[in-house]
Amino acid sequence: MGLSLVAQTITDVSISETESQSIQAFEAAEAGVEEALKQLAAGVTDQIAIANLGDFGAQVSVSFSDASGSLADRKISSGEATTFWLNSFQLDGKSFPSSISPYDKKKVKICWEGAEYIEAAAYYVDNGGDYKVKRYYLGNEGKKCDGFSNGAELSALPDNNETKFINVRFYGNSGDEVSVVMEGQDNANLPQQGTKITSTATVNDVERKIEVVQGWPVPPMFFDFAVFSGGGLNK
Repeated sequence: MGLSLVAQTITDVSISETESQSIQAFEAAEAGVEEALKQLAAGVTDQIAIANLGDFGAQVSVSFSDASGSLADRKISSGEATTFWLNSFQLDGKSFPSSISPYDKKKVKICWEGAEYIEAAAYYVDNGGDYKVKRYYLGNEGKKCDGFSNGAELSALPDNNETKFINVRFYGNSGDEVSVVMEGQDNANLPQQGTKITSTATVNDVERKIEVVQGWPVPPMFFDFAVFSGGGLNK
């Protein structure tokens, strides 16, 4: 009985130490994310290594990667919009977002689940340099994506490289939610939609990992009602 009690005590102490180290590793991984956000704000995307972080000597490694896949599948509630970037535009004399490669195709595919119809608004720059919007109201056309029952193709987008972004929204009952995904067409992928940060921290033999995505800033909710196409509606 005595040996059994000692063994149980040792096991409990070991579990307690592991739990403590797990918490410490998680906190260190969070600190790595905070450092990564500072680096991104300064325009640095090199891998970060932090040694002996904190009193517990955590080892932290932070890496950056393209978040196209992570951000191309969204969930939105009724009345909300989500933004898919296709090309950068000039903001205070600089390209924004600065790191995305151009999407020069005339069409994309949108798939969704949870609503019968959705709205897509393509924002572009016309020949005179003015921002315009072309609206599409989409029902299911049988253009399938994995895991989605509804799909449609947005074809005849405005001039190549001049379609800056597409806002997708739907209208339903309060509490309704739609999953929506956008895919590039003609063997082209969507450009980078943001940056995925992976922060891994190790304390002794315990490892914890955190992945977060920093997307590009998006237009405010009222933006879809503030830009007019000056032409007819496109269904």
